[in-house]
Amino acid sequence: MDFEAIEDQDGVRCSWNVLPNTRIEATRSVVPVSALYTPLKERPEQPPIRYEPVMCKVPCRAVLNPYCQIDVRGKLWICPFCLQRNQFPPHYKDISAHNLPPELLPRFTTIEYELPRRSPIPPVFMFVVDTCLEEDELKALKDSLILSLSLLPPHALVGLITFGTMVQLHELGHQECPKAYVFRGAKDYNVKQIQEMLGIGSS
Repeated sequence: MDFEAIEDQDGVRCSWNVLPNTRIEATRSVVPVSALYTPLKERPEQPPIRYEPVMCKVPCRAVLNPYCQIDVRGKLWICPFCLQRNQFPPHYKDISAHNLPPELLPRFTTIEYELPRRSPIPPVFMFVVDTCLEEDELKALKDSLILSLSLLPPHALVGLITFGTMVQLHELGHQECPKAYVFRGAKDYNVKQIQEMLGIGSS
């Protein structure tokens, strides 16, 4: 399997290519399971899909994908996360081994959905930036961030966290006087402390 080709195709790079199968293996993993994701990655060979994603039953809610087992005769699919059996919706009535929807094709492991209804919540983009870089790498990162910001929808909400020896949570609404909350990198904070410092705790 060519992981670099998959990363280039999907715009996703994971810290592990194989996930631990047991709790013991998970506790022995030194590097945490994580992913770097490229937002708004252009994929001209796969335009956005203009219908709602097919989801697994509650509480799982995983989305139909090429890793699901399917039964085209029974019009069923099995979720690879929780192993629940799910019925295909009515508009998949013509599904067959030779007529699969895009979300079940192996080359489309990442799909962008364009929902027919507009979400009442604007899209949120949180940029988490490691500032411990060489000067030329930092400049390239800055150029990439500026480009990404220019591509965001006008109604999007944007957040910025930078980290080095300190972690800074920036407030982006102040142009004249930049404001940031600073946390020491060597100190542990619990959720309540962070909520109190940011003034977002429940009243």
